[in-house]
Amino acid sequence: MSHTYYTLDVFTDTPFQGAQIAVFPNAQDIDENLLPVIAKEINLSETVFIFPADSGAFQLRTFSVHGEIDFAGHPVLAAGHILVETGQVTLTDKNTAVTLKQNSQDLTVNISKTDDNTCPVQFTLQSNPIVDRFTPTKKELASILSLDESEINHSDFQTLLVSCGLPYLVVPVASQEVVRKARFNIDAWSQSSAPAMAAQEIILLTSKTISSETNFHARILGPKIGLHEDPPIGSSLPSLTGYLAWHDHLRDGTYTFAIDRGTKETRRSLLNVEMDKHVDRPLTLRVEGQSVLISKNTLLPKK
Repeated sequence: MSHTYYTLDVFTDTPFQGAQIAVFPNAQDIDENLLPVIAKEINLSETVFIFPADSGAFQLRTFSVHGEIDFAGHPVLAAGHILVETGQVTLTDKNTAVTLKQNSQDLTVNISKTDDNTCPVQFTLQSNPIVDRFTPTKKELASILSLDESEINHSDFQTLLVSCGLPYLVVPVASQEVVRKARFNIDAWSQSSAPAMAAQEIILLTSKTISSETNFHARILGPKIGLHEDPPIGSSLPSLTGYLAWHDHLRDGTYTFAIDRGTKETRRSLLNVEMDKHVDRPLTLRVEGQSVLISKNTLLPKK
């Protein structure tokens, strides 16, 4: 049989910005072996398949072109929007709660009514990030990122290795301009101590943003990311917020901030995050974003 799927631009209220996500709302009719094949064929950053679950919940399975992903934030927003679009969820209140199950944990998702069809979605999750202070030197980092040592800024935040499953090397830099001009040097990476630390990717982070509506600007680089790629950062949020929470000048309490990724030329995304930090408790995150429905498509049956 044929299968209907949708594409959306996520963490944006503007068409052709944000991250492109494909959603199959009735994946129970698809052969499981075809899920990674379909994701490769569609060739977006993530393709999410929705399955019915018990007690009105929904199971999500998310694939990139490289394989299945344990957790990602963008598919949650996209799935929430499409569940409303297809009538599988009816918005009865200002905020309608739905349970979406991913491999790593169940998420409580609140979907909001709007007049502009951007369908804001907020999801809550908890994490226990593991942090390691022993990282490559500034000289090594500068070489890996094709930057000057002076452009790596340790005045407010430190370079740390943070993991909530996938280890990220988080590097604070002087400005958004520095984030944008950085270029990953695979030779410097391979000769540094980073691979031995099990670091998989680098998150560049700065609080010196060019937009008044954001507190941080972030970008992911790494050995599997193309020179000009600017991949979505949603799956890195547990590690990124764990990184922020590790620093002592962020005392116990609730923090609200906005992070953007990319530019208008490279599909800008905007993520709104609320973080609860308390000693000896898991870190609690509430992540909110909008999405725009772009297309409705039919995957034709195999001949």
